[in-house]
Amino acid sequence: MFLLVAAGWVLFAPQQLGGQTAYVIVNGNSMEPGMKRGDLAVVRRADDYRPGDVVTYRHPEVGHVIHRIIDEEGGRYTLQGDNNDFTDSYRPGRGEVVGRLWFTVPGAGRLLWHLRDPLWGGLVLFVAFAGLLGGSAGTRRAAARPAGRHHQRGGGHPMAPIYRNWQDALALLLAVGLAFGALAWVGFSRGLEKSIPADLEYTQRGEFIYDAAAADGSIYDAGRATTGEPVYLRLSDRVTFGFSYEFLASRPAAVSGSYQLVAELGDASGWKRTIPIGEPGTFEGTAFQAKGTLDLAAVREQIAALEAQSGVVNDRYSVTIKPQVRISGELDGLPFERGFEAAALPLALDRSRLWLNSADPEGLLRPSETSVVTAQRLVGNAVQLWFVRVPVLAARIAGAAGAVIAFGAAGALVAAAARRGWGEPSSAASGAAAVRIAGSGRFESADVIDVASMADLERIAERTGGIILQEAGPGRHVCYVRDGAAVYRFAPEQAEYGTERAA
Repeated sequence: MFLLVAAGWVLFAPQQLGGQTAYVIVNGNSMEPGMKRGDLAVVRRADDYRPGDVVTYRHPEVGHVIHRIIDEEGGRYTLQGDNNDFTDSYRPGRGEVVGRLWFTVPGAGRLLWHLRDPLWGGLVLFVAFAGLLGGSAGTRRAAARPAGRHHQRGGGHPMAPIYRNWQDALALLLAVGLAFGALAWVGFSRGLEKSIPADLEYTQRGEFIYDAAAADGSIYDAGRATTGEPVYLRLSDRVTFGFSYEFLASRPAAVSGSYQLVAELGDASGWKRTIPIGEPGTFEGTAFQAKGTLDLAAVREQIAALEAQSGVVNDRYSVTIKPQVRISGELDGLPFERGFEAAALPLALDRSRLWLNSADPEGLLRPSETSVVTAQRLVGNAVQLWFVRVPVLAARIAGAAGAVIAFGAAGALVAAAARRGWGEPSSAASGAAAVRIAGSGRFESADVIDVASMADLERIAERTGGIILQEAGPGRHVCYVRDGAAVYRFAPEQAEYGTERAA
């Protein structure tokens, strides 16, 4: 019983009494459809609060507000009701947050509203105090029984301890039943699944290559300009570029998209001109290859026209090769759409050559970009019981079954108590002490008078100043009080079963 009370205190003690739990009655429609007016929201303090959490905070003017955190900045939270199209004007700090939503009890807030009525409140307090005093009295009676006096009912039956303290056993069964009933209530008030943010990583990886035929191939090892080498304008008038693409993910992916190789010609002032150098294409799957040819003569003509019309002559221009990739599809069933902005090969062009303009050519030739797909996905819901997470389905089954078994056992115990009359007065309620005797007490010369109950025998002992003698043995359980020539006798077996026994 102590463990149940302690666990109940830890889980449900209100913050006003030093606990971690607060109870909020929903009084609006800003959180529909998840919470409706009249629902009871149970919130608990947490170490931290994050965007997506439903929390209750103290508003300096309107009191307690229960809304969802959508952003955090500078130690203050931005909140919004699920049914609102605007955010809260007040941004509370962490010290103003009462707690995070633990669970809701639909409609329970309406019942609590009734307690504000003096009639309902007084009735609830009367029932609570009556139950508390009744249970305390039963416990005091049980604690007051001497060790040698537990003999009035049940004899040597293995269930005798429960028979003697059936009120305590009943209280324990009811407490267990209520605990399991609460677990079932929480389980059935939550869905079997809940939606949570899911971040799935994927990587796009590519590789650039290029080559150019040379009028005099003797200046190159390969007889032509290849990837990483400069292309001289006097020797080459065309450069062929290739791009290989690969999509990598640890989860199943269905990917498709489009691509086209282009060359972006620009200068230091920000002027830019895009020149397609390959045919547009589409792909299905996680890889493709693109190819295009840059006409250096056409590029020089474009530069000459710019300089003639603008009057500005630059010593150097930029030429950036881009694959212009767009992908879309599903990653582990979650839809996404993305480009590949990291795929860009920067080259420099002056009056005599085209070359790779970077101190780290390897990083530019093999671009890589990692992204995430963020979406909501359904996962199994659970009930948090202290340090243990119980799946909702298990909470429903265990709670319902436990409540049925506990309340059923309590009903059976009450029915058995009514049949056996365990609530009758017994010597446990009296201050008279019984003295156990060894052997068999025989009173041949005395008048033996049978009394109806142990209470009668105790009254006789009190009146006469006699001592209650208790004879207990296999098949025999008798108590006596001698008063001169008369012997008053009470046999519990005789009173219980209606059988006559010789003295």
